[in-house]
Amino acid sequence: WCGKPLSTVLSSEFHEFSLSADGDTREKEEWMQQLIDARLIKVNGVPVSKSDGLLQKEDTVERVVHWHEPPIIVPETISLTKHSLPDTANCGNGILYCINKPASVPVYPSGPYYSNSLLMMVEAQEGLPPKSLVPCHRIDRATSGVLLCTIDSKVSRAVQGRMASRNEVGTQHPIKKLYLARVQGKFPDPSSSVPVSDDMAGISDFRWSGDTLEVSAPIAAQLSDATENGNVRGAASMMHRSVSRDGKQAISRFRLLSYDAATDQSLVSCCPITGRGHQLRVHLQFIGLPIHNDVEYGGVINTKKMQEQKDASIKSMLDVSKATSVCLRDKSLSEEEVETAIRLCKCCCNGKEGVKEAFNTAQLLGGGHEVDLHALRYSISFDDATVECATDLPPWVTSFEDVTLNRIAWLT
Repeated sequence: WCGKPLSTVLSSEFHEFSLSADGDTREKEEWMQQLIDARLIKVNGVPVSKSDGLLQKEDTVERVVHWHEPPIIVPETISLTKHSLPDTANCGNGILYCINKPASVPVYPSGPYYSNSLLMMVEAQEGLPPKSLVPCHRIDRATSGVLLCTIDSKVSRAVQGRMASRNEVGTQHPIKKLYLARVQGKFPDPSSSVPVSDDMAGISDFRWSGDTLEVSAPIAAQLSDATENGNVRGAASMMHRSVSRDGKQAISRFRLLSYDAATDQSLVSCCPITGRGHQLRVHLQFIGLPIHNDVEYGGVINTKKMQEQKDASIKSMLDVSKATSVCLRDKSLSEEEVETAIRLCKCCCNGKEGVKEAFNTAQLLGGGHEVDLHALRYSISFDDATVECATDLPPWVTSFEDVTLNRIAWLT
């Protein structure tokens, strides 16, 4: 942000200010200036008069907005289990929570999400103090399954310490992870070759051990200029990963569990040996088996279903807005600021089109908000005991025959 114009930062950080890719930026610029004229955009607590001022080190940018949260898909109760660590972990009576995270739900309050975030919902459900749950690792918003959390700093240090451990020669890592993925295409068998382009063949390696395929291919993060309906998708979704010569070492293991010829889809168990961002998603796309619903990495979605879901999401937001007569406000805001923010709120004043302008397609559950990748099982080994945390099978596994939990073994 330092040294950049305020308008550039607003355009990159907020979807409703994202400038059109075709160069028609007048409407967005006029909207930004309208909010500035209404004294709803501030730098260091002072309303600004123009959008081209350069930001300085330690400047704070504020917006006064009428807050709406996009919808998420959650069960009536978020399932979880509680685990105690062994005595050698030196955690006393600390508890490790294994939460079955639903897809579409962000872990932390971030962007347009506050109450509709996993940690806040679980804290409310379990009667825990606000902001007390701490995740021990990361998981993508679009991914479902195991998320290990705790309210005890000793437990957090013990688990994260095992995760950060380095393997000694001839020993297994103290953390084991097992994922399930529904992918498009038939998973190869040991007698077949893995389809990879010639320019990538020199930086990747494939090894079979029985029916398990190990993929070694370096992964790099890069900024993407991909657009959505003519608009930049937003800073968070612009960080794209791919197999690259400039990437960091990444190793994953995969095993076929079931194949459905009618849909040409495979159910695959997955184990990330290294921990790169989006690693399983990138490696499965790399070997020609993109994850179902993963539009970021070549996956296929049901366009009609997603459009219906997006329309339903927009309707639900409009219905909630109409039904809400009381607006909670920050005590530091004046009545005039509150009234002005509501009067200029696109969701309240511009109906369906206003909601579409304020939120992107993934936030409105129209695609990209969930992928068929599920963290099924984690195992944490200590000196004298092993703690195993697992969830139920995700619902999309039912489209495959004869798949049960006891048939799904660790990939070692």
